[in-house]
Amino acid sequence: MRRVWLLLLVVLTLVDAWLIANPNLLGKLGFIIFKYHYLRTFPRALLTVALVVGIVFLLIEFLIWLHQRQVLSRKVAAGMFIVILVLLIVVLIKTALDFQSWAYDHTGYKLKYGAYLLPLILILIVGIGLIRVLRHKPKLSESQRNENLL
Repeated sequence: MRRVWLLLLVVLTLVDAWLIANPNLLGKLGFIIFKYHYLRTFPRALLTVALVVGIVFLLIEFLIWLHQRQVLSRKVAAGMFIVILVLLIVVLIKTALDFQSWAYDHTGYKLKYGAYLLPLILILIVGIGLIRVLRHKPKLSESQRNENLL
C-alpha cells in the first residue's frame, strides 16, 4: 500500500507540473509579464511542484512520527491536521476564485486544472495523514497492560 501511495503522489506531481507548464498563449504571456520564471518550463514547474509536495509530505510524516512516539496526543495531532486541512481548503477556494477573474480565466484549461490540482494533492496528503493518526492505536507500556488485566 505504501508503494502505491508514493507512486500515486509521483504521478500526480508529474501531471500537475505538466499541466502548469503548458498554458495557452495568454498564459505564457502572463508568465513573462508577472515573472513566473519558476513555472515557464516543465523542469522548473516540476521542481516547484515537487518541492511543495515534498515539504508538505515530510511535514505530515514528521507529525505522524511524533504522534506514534507519543510526543503528541491523538487530540493535538488530529487538531493540527484539521487546521492544516482547513488552511489548504481555503487555498483551494482562493485558487478557484482567482481563476474565475478575467486575468486568469483566459490562461487555458491546462493551467487552470494544474492550479486546482496542487491544493487537491496537498489536501489528499493531509487527509491521509489525519486518517493514519486516527487509526493508530497507542502501544501500552508494561504497567498499563498489567493494570488492564486486573
